Amino acid sequence: MKLSFSKIEPFLKKPPQEVRVFLLFGPDAGLVHERAEKLADLFVEDRRDPFSVRTFSGSSLGNDTAQLLDEMAAIPFTGGKKLVRVYQAIESNAKPIEALLKDSADNNSVLVIEAGALQARSKLRSLCERKTPIAVAVPCYLENAIGRQKTISAFLEQEKLSASRDVIQLLAQSLPPDRMAMRCEMEKLALYVQGKEKVTLEDVRAIISQAGGAEIEDLVQAVANGGVARAVALLDFLKAEQTAPVTLFRAMQRHFTQLHIARSFMEQGASAGEAIKKLSPPVFWKNVDPMTRQLRRWSLPRLEKRLAELLEAEAAVKRTGTPDAALCAQLFLNMAAKA
Repeated sequence: MKLSFSKIEPFLKKPPQEVRVFLLFGPDAGLVHERAEKLADLFVEDRRDPFSVRTFSGSSLGNDTAQLLDEMAAIPFTGGKKLVRVYQAIESNAKPIEALLKDSADNNSVLVIEAGALQARSKLRSLCERKTPIAVAVPCYLENAIGRQKTISAFLEQEKLSASRDVIQLLAQSLPPDRMAMRCEMEKLALYVQGKEKVTLEDVRAIISQAGGAEIEDLVQAVANGGVARAVALLDFLKAEQTAPVTLFRAMQRHFTQLHIARSFMEQGASAGEAIKKLSPPVFWKNVDPMTRQLRRWSLPRLEKRLAELLEAEAAVKRTGTPDAALCAQLFLNMAAKA
């Protein structure tokens, strides 16, 4: 099933009961993940409940039909719906998903798939876009200026904050295009203005100046380039600046997701330069040459493994209370050493 843009949000708020397979895909990894989390909350009480939720990476699922069908057929120990999640889905996942769509078994399970940018000829995408009542493909594209302003306004309203049109426009121009990164910065802004009812231009400029954006980008590049010594120095600097580790996790996830998408294009025959030109948002011109070298350094399986480690590390911090700064530094230095 395909959805027009205007129908996406109403559909996701109250999906039809017969829909069992949701494919969320597109260049906005933050929006893909945000929508996947909201869907998960509709189907299970606790996204971390191991009895109700089973999670695979695309590479760990691969083309294993039996594994997916077994998980979808399993009855949760606590009753209710069973949720199966696949993140960083890859084309080989199309085989078990196709088998699932053909499976006539009537069960209470739901499959939520997170993927990057998928071309129109992608089998994974075409399977879920077919005229079938049990599957839907939901595109997650980067918002235009008007869409970004609406998202920012909605967040401010949720936080019971007001702002002038100039403030909202400045935020739309300054915040990262990825939904996850944008939300992270907006949460920082909400904390900064705590106790106030209105956000001013001065508040926004203060948050932007504190963001440490250049140093974060330098850290991301150092890790992707294998620069261990440079990464150590930047981690020390960002720790002294009290940069939130979750900001670093998500910046690293964004970059390695872009590398993964570009590398996927290369697997389909594109050159490194052609793959980079296909990325959205466009790669900053100063980063084109470094990314070209990184694409020669990183294979698709290694990128998938690093992305899985990033997601697991962030989840571990939230789940167990592991010291996030120490875990962040350990993971990034390990990634740089293995580049």
